[in-house]
Amino acid sequence: MGDFVQYLKNPSLFPLLDNPFSMFGRAGRFLSFAEGESIAHLGAASSADFGATIKMISWNMFKARRKGCMPDLTSMSAGVELVLLQEAVLHGGTAQPFHLASGLEWIMAENIGVGSGITTGPKTGSRVASLSRRVVKSRDREPLVATPKTFLITSYPFAGKTLLVLNVHAINLVSTAAFARQVEQIIGPINDHQGPCIVAGDFNTWNESRWHLLQKAMSDLGLVRVPAAAPQWRHFNQVLDHVFYRDLKLVNSRALINVKSSDHVPLWAEFSAVT
Repeated sequence: MGDFVQYLKNPSLFPLLDNPFSMFGRAGRFLSFAEGESIAHLGAASSADFGATIKMISWNMFKARRKGCMPDLTSMSAGVELVLLQEAVLHGGTAQPFHLASGLEWIMAENIGVGSGITTGPKTGSRVASLSRRVVKSRDREPLVATPKTFLITSYPFAGKTLLVLNVHAINLVSTAAFARQVEQIIGPINDHQGPCIVAGDFNTWNESRWHLLQKAMSDLGLVRVPAAAPQWRHFNQVLDHVFYRDLKLVNSRALINVKSSDHVPLWAEFSAVT
């Protein structure tokens, strides 16, 4: 972790601004929830254990703005045991028919209230009930909306051990130093955990300094990146979405490029226990 710590001490090693739009702000338009008030528990798990393997998807669903988003999510969720969503939406703070019919326990970090009882944030669904759940907000705020970014930590029993899952939506439109501070927050719970771990989501790694910083941090923690990627032109042809894992065996993975109902492509992976 030496290079990463050195960066934190001297952020001038990298450009101050990743994006010129970070100079402009629109503070006060959105409501940000405190960490302790932001967890919503929706639906119920349908299985006592995961079985021999865990199939998962990670997807930024673009606040369900595009036609076909919910049918796509329903279809994808039916075939997996673990679903990590970023920019998920919740209406009225209560479980909707989708949550109740999915056979998944859904834990959502209600990060931002956007009016009319609608909240957005990361949401994790699992066929097995979670052992623990926690929300961590970034220390910095995105300048355009004056709100922090959030990652959701959950844990589950798997193959006689505790599987730690981090569902991450990384901060954007800020300096690389601010991005590094959130990566530092992500490092803590992974470093403290002994056992299998999945870290996935939208990391907003749309330039080389962000990507190398994240890659270095994950590698130092013993995490390996799943080789499924979907660079997109509207994201500077960079890969923003990643799945990292530790103390698991990767069985298969792919980017679900045929899903068009978001500005991000879902990532699918299957893991088994390390024997």
